[in-house]
Amino acid sequence: MIKEYFGGSDIAEQIYKIENACFTRPWEKDVIKNSDKTCFLVYYQDGEAVGYVSINIVLGEGFINNIAVLPDFRRRKIARKLMGKLIELYLPRCEYITLEVRKSNAAAIKLYKDYNFKQTGVRKNFYRDPQEDALIYTLYKAQKILAIESSCDETAAAVTQGREVLSNVVATQIDEHRLYGGVVPEIASRRHLEAISGVVEQALSDANCTVDDIDAVAVTNRPGLIGALLVGVNFAKGLALQRGLPLIPVHHLRGHIAANYITNQDLTPPFLCLMISGGNTVLCKVNDYDDFEILGATRDDAAGECFDKCARAMGLNYPGGVELDKIATVSDNKKYPLPTPSLSGNHLDFSFSGLKTAVINLIHNAQQKGEEVDIPVLAATLREKVTDILIEKTIAAATQTGLKKIVLAGGVSANSEIRRRFKELENQGFAVYLPKPEYCGDNAAMIGVAAFYEKARGDASLNAYATAPLND
Repeated sequence: MIKEYFGGSDIAEQIYKIENACFTRPWEKDVIKNSDKTCFLVYYQDGEAVGYVSINIVLGEGFINNIAVLPDFRRRKIARKLMGKLIELYLPRCEYITLEVRKSNAAAIKLYKDYNFKQTGVRKNFYRDPQEDALIYTLYKAQKILAIESSCDETAAAVTQGREVLSNVVATQIDEHRLYGGVVPEIASRRHLEAISGVVEQALSDANCTVDDIDAVAVTNRPGLIGALLVGVNFAKGLALQRGLPLIPVHHLRGHIAANYITNQDLTPPFLCLMISGGNTVLCKVNDYDDFEILGATRDDAAGECFDKCARAMGLNYPGGVELDKIATVSDNKKYPLPTPSLSGNHLDFSFSGLKTAVINLIHNAQQKGEEVDIPVLAATLREKVTDILIEKTIAAATQTGLKKIVLAGGVSANSEIRRRFKELENQGFAVYLPKPEYCGDNAAMIGVAAFYEKARGDASLNAYATAPLND
C-alpha cells in the first residue's frame, strides 16, 4: 500500500530508518521533519514502511530527491510501483520531473529509462564517498503529437500522447489498387494528395482537439514510395512551420515496432523484434527506444512479398497475403513438399525467393498438365513453411542474444498462423508481445508513439527517402 504525505513531520522516523539502511550519508531526522514543502510517497508492507520516494515541485518543475527501498524488500518491484505512482500523481502538475543518479547505478538508471526518463545532463564529480559523476535524467510531460503516415497506400493521421492513442484515422486505397493486382505508386501519390487534409481534420476532431492543442507534428519520412512519402512530409512541414511546432521525422519500421507500445503498455527495451511486412523481414535487437541493432534481414523477397506473389499465382485478390491467410485450411507437406531455404554466411538472414519460386512453379506445372491444385491446402502449407522459418531464426537470435522477450511487428504479424505459433513460444519460457491487429498494418498512431521516443528533429530541409536501414 502506498500513502501520500505532504511534509515529513509525521513520518520522520520511518523515512530515517529507510535512509539509514540505504545510504552512507542519510538525511538527518530534523531535515526530514522540516521538509514541509516536500511530498512523500511511502510504501507499506504489513504496516511497516519499507520504501519511499520524495519530490519537490517549484513553479511547475518537479525534483525527485530520493527513492529508496529497504534491502530486505528489494526485487519486489516496490521502487517501480513508487515511481509509477509518483508520475501518475505529480507529472500532470509539472512541465517536467528531473532527478540525479550515480553514473554507476545501472539498476536505477534502467528503472528511470523504463519510465521514459531521458538523460539531459551530467554533473562532474557531484557525488562524494566515492567521488563520481551524477547523470541528470528528465521526464517531460507527454506532448500531444499529430502524426502523419503516407508511405504506401494508406493515408493516415492520428493524435497521440505518450503511448495513448487519442484518435487514429486511416483512408485506405485497397479497392482501387486491387484492380491492378498491387500498388501503383503514381495513383497512390495522387490519392494521398486528395485525402490528407480531410484525414488530418478527422483525426483532430476524433481527438476532441484543434491544431492549437497540438505540441508537435510527426511524419513518416523513410522508407517507402517516394512520391507517397513526399505528400505526407510536405504537408507536415507546412503545418509545423506555419504553426511554429516541432517537426519529428520517423522511420516507418520504427513505427511498426512502436505499435507494440500501444498494445503492451508495460513493454520496455531491451527485447528481440521480428519485423515482418510486405517489403521487409528483419530481426533486430532493440537496445533502447532509439537504439536498434540489426541481427539478420532478408537477402531477397520479404515474407510478406512471398505471400503476396504466391497468392497472385493462386488467383487470389490483392492484398494477397491477407486473402491467403483467410482461405488457408490444413497444411499437407506430403502433398506439397516445399523447400527450406539454406544460406551461407549470417545464419540469421532470411531468403524467401526460392520458396516463392517453388510455389509458383508448382502451380504452373499443374496447370500445364491439366491438374487441379488444392489452393486452400497449398496456402496452408506455404503459411506453415514461412512460419517455421521465422520461428527457427527468431529462436536462434534469442539464444545468441540471451533475450527472452520476443516482439512481432509489421503487417504480416497479423497473420493468424504466425500469431498462434509465436504465442506458443511462451510455453518455452519466452514472453511474446504482439500488436493488436488494427495496429499491424500502416497507421499513424504507431508513428506518433514512435515520435514520442525520437530525439531527432526536422526543419524546412526535411526530405523523404525511399530506402533507409532501421538503425539510420
